[in-house]
Amino acid sequence: MVDTISRSANGISLTDTVLISSVIWIRSLAGHELNPSRRMVEDLTDMATAGHFAFEEKVVRNRAELVSLLDSIASSASKGLRPILHFDCHGSAAEGLHLRPANEFCSWEDLAARLRIINVATQNNLCCVFATCFGMWLATQLRLSLPAPWYLTIAPKNEISVGVLEERTAKFYREVFTSANITQAYERVLKPDLDILLCKKVFAESLARHVAVNCRGDSGRQRKEAAVAEVLKRNGIVSPTRAQLAQARREIRHKFQASQWVIDHFADLFLIGRDPGIDVADLVRLADNYARREQRRRESARKLSGKAP
Repeated sequence: MVDTISRSANGISLTDTVLISSVIWIRSLAGHELNPSRRMVEDLTDMATAGHFAFEEKVVRNRAELVSLLDSIASSASKGLRPILHFDCHGSAAEGLHLRPANEFCSWEDLAARLRIINVATQNNLCCVFATCFGMWLATQLRLSLPAPWYLTIAPKNEISVGVLEERTAKFYREVFTSANITQAYERVLKPDLDILLCKKVFAESLARHVAVNCRGDSGRQRKEAAVAEVLKRNGIVSPTRAQLAQARREIRHKFQASQWVIDHFADLFLIGRDPGIDVADLVRLADNYARREQRRRESARKLSGKAP
């Protein structure tokens, strides 16, 4: 099936489609915690049996079993599987997923690396739902220079109660597969207790921050001069002429401005072939907006500092 999704990145509308063929429920809980999980699984099994979607429950006891499962999912994804991965376990902001039966952790860094492999295999169609305290901490592993670990993730930033999850999980999946709009299902059922991130929104906002912070002002000038020095070093030029300096600056200029090269370069890395959904004019507008917000924030901080005794 195809889910239509639409989110705004600071005034820029990003609309796209994501392919979803199944839900894989990944559980790693202690024995005394299983009743709510079993009830939710029963609800989703009944829903799947009614023909809405394919559903599997996978139980992992330790890190090795989780890694093996994720590797198997990556293999299936390369053959056409397009899953929502639903993580039913505990989480720690500092240590990652808690695999309760073995009292082991899978760090956010290690989990992100495994999910990147799956997301590449799905051609950037992987969706993740973390019914896991601090699940959104996985986003600390996002890097524009690496493939996104998911197309979309839904997770809490902090602790989440099992009561909220049990009340809303089946409703969420019913809405997903009835409306064919996963972000709409999130808005209607899971917000505000869980948060949502889409890789294209992350891409647009992170690239705008990169342009505003790293390509402008003193920081931008320092980075440009370092890049020029690197070009000269690569070409074996120790005492450059004015013409050689000018040529080196022309060579690196496109990397330090809101350019199509910057968009395409990072989109190829992070978005795994998806269209970024923004052009140079959008990027300039987003970078300007970011710079203005940061300026207001600094001015506000100075005023507060001035009022302090």
